[in-house]
Amino acid sequence: MKRVYLIGFDLCGGLALHRYFIANGYDATFDDEDGFSSVAMENFQQGQPLLKGFENCSFFSQIQHETADGAYVYTNELLLEEFYKQEPSALYVFNYQPLDNWLESRQRFYGYLPKVMKREQLDEQQVLALWRQAYVNHKTRVLELLAGKTNFFMYDYAEHNFSELNSFFKSHGIAVDESKYQPVAEIRGSIEQRFHIQNIREAALYFRYHRFDIDTAINLLAEAERHQPCRYYFKDELKKWKLEKATWTKE
Repeated sequence: MKRVYLIGFDLCGGLALHRYFIANGYDATFDDEDGFSSVAMENFQQGQPLLKGFENCSFFSQIQHETADGAYVYTNELLLEEFYKQEPSALYVFNYQPLDNWLESRQRFYGYLPKVMKREQLDEQQVLALWRQAYVNHKTRVLELLAGKTNFFMYDYAEHNFSELNSFFKSHGIAVDESKYQPVAEIRGSIEQRFHIQNIREAALYFRYHRFDIDTAINLLAEAERHQPCRYYFKDELKKWKLEKATWTKE
């Protein structure tokens, strides 16, 4: 099948689509859980094909990662033209929501805003202005590159009916069962453990970045890691938080 790239923004339906493709039997990547975003960037820097090491993957979403020193790298934005150059016949989905809605989503997402403020030494309004400009710039580049092409779909996560996006997939020969799609908000009652482990991590992020309670944050993350030890970033975060504990100020 044709590969599918989500080239829009985080917090715009990427996780639900990632789970949807997995449920339909496809290999898929999300964020940097399996290292794709960072590997693609390394491949580019070394003059290798972006997909080296991920040739069997079909669906790529939220292609971004966080470096060891806390910088966010948006590989889908930085390498947009290179992805298209190397795979012009792939499907490209620009997942987005209205700018103000998206900014609000990032503000609400535990830990995101405080981490960027701390690393970049900016206040809240400065970070929001930075994100606002990045949104406008990326959307402009995407439209300049792909608008009008038959393998491109603009997916407004806030407004579009999912069936429209699914029809786009099917029109390009991708076999998907729409009944397997679950918006993230509807996964709350799931009996699949991985969803609830992720919720424990979200709670840990809340206590770390919004309550400044490093002890509770560490305990929660340790519990998440105990139940799902395969998640390497749980281990990395846990190690980093324990090192930071000595200098952390509790609220």
